Amino acid sequence: MPGFKDIEEVRNFIKKTDRDTSIYVGCDSRQQKDKTVFVTVIVVHLSSKHGAKVFWKVEKIQKIISLRQRLMEEVSRAVYHALLIADIVENRHFEIHLDINPDESRASSIILREAVGYVLTQGLKPVLKPDAIAASCAADYITDRY
Repeated sequence: MPGFKDIEEVRNFIKKTDRDTSIYVGCDSRQQKDKTVFVTVIVVHLSSKHGAKVFWKVEKIQKIISLRQRLMEEVSRAVYHALLIADIVENRHFEIHLDINPDESRASSIILREAVGYVLTQGLKPVLKPDAIAASCAADYITDRY
């Protein structure tokens, strides 16, 4: 299940899409024995109605024990990849999807303010669960396969 090797592949694809296309970037992670697996996705929703092309990158690192640290790493990876394509997005709809539940009874809500603040300070638009489909659906689906 290969992901994208080079961000230029993603950039070139986006450049060929029309201005009605929407782009969503998100990241999810899973714990495996002694590793944490991160999957970052860039979803290019063609004309915002004709299906989508999903690009993804899988990275395995030494296991992160802290939930706060792992969630912020997801946010950081999504923002990093969003910034790599931001200059060619132009006026297309562009969102950063965070795998964070704003419901305070959910564990991921512990980083809500800092994550949203970080995304906003980068000039990007954050989207949370349940609307964060790039992170909570696409990336989540791929992490289950690694």
